[in-house]
Amino acid sequence: AFAIARSQAQAGRVKLVAVTNRERAPALPDVPTVTEAGFPMLTFDGNVGLFGPPVVPAELRERIAADVKEAVADPEVTKRLEATGQLVRAGGAAEFAQAIKEQAEELAKTAKIVGIKPKL
Repeated sequence: AFAIARSQAQAGRVKLVAVTNRERAPALPDVPTVTEAGFPMLTFDGNVGLFGPPVVPAELRERIAADVKEAVADPEVTKRLEATGQLVRAGGAAEFAQAIKEQAEELAKTAKIVGIKPKL
């Protein structure tokens, strides 16, 4: 994650060779994606969001999502998030749940390929 390696990269101690996102990070316009670098199988978008128990009513979930969308509509908030290498894509609860589901399915496929079994 760029947020972790940023100080080392800015000091010239490490060289960032690619980001795992599907798109280049605004804070790193000269750093290619792993797909651009020839390794599309390493694509892995980081999903950041708010989690709550399943019993949270859908109306409340959408109200929280609307508040988050309003917050990231502030250019200063977006600028600060992008400075950490994040891509700001505020969506609703359903979109976030779908993104998490798709990512879990991809990770399960990868785990199966490399022989990692779930611990029950």
